[in-house]
Amino acid sequence: MTDIAKYLALQTALVNEKAKLEARLGEISKVLGADLAVAAAPSPATTTTPGKRSLSEATKAKMRAAHQARWAAKKAHLAVKATVEASPKAEPKPKRKISPEAKARMIAGAKKRWANSKSGAAPAPAPAPKKRKLSAEGRANIITATKARWAKVNALKAKAAK
Repeated sequence: MTDIAKYLALQTALVNEKAKLEARLGEISKVLGADLAVAAAPSPATTTTPGKRSLSEATKAKMRAAHQARWAAKKAHLAVKATVEASPKAEPKPKRKISPEAKARMIAGAKKRWANSKSGAAPAPAPAPKKRKLSAEGRANIITATKARWAKVNALKAKAAK
């Protein structure tokens, strides 16, 4: 038997079983009463299929009101901003000026830098930070602690070997 023949045989068997079940349900509904059978079996037209959800009118009205409120607030903010920008501006602060002494110092420093760069001399390097030295007592303490740690390790190895 080919696959198609198997499929057709299965399909006819299922259709026959469906007809038997519907007949049986009809008998049960006659015994129980028509009201229970109608309420228990949903009709195919009333079953809902998963699809696009819809919003109630009340929800849509709430969303619309919230949206309008947001836009009103934004427009009010923009209106205030426009009136502030349109209003005459306050007098700007007077521009700060460099004192003649400060200007002279700046010019002297620039001339010095130019003279150094033209002569080919490298700028003076910054002094190296002072190197810290370990005292003899500190060094002795470190050596003693190291020897103690190694003695402990070697003791554990010896104990494990036994």
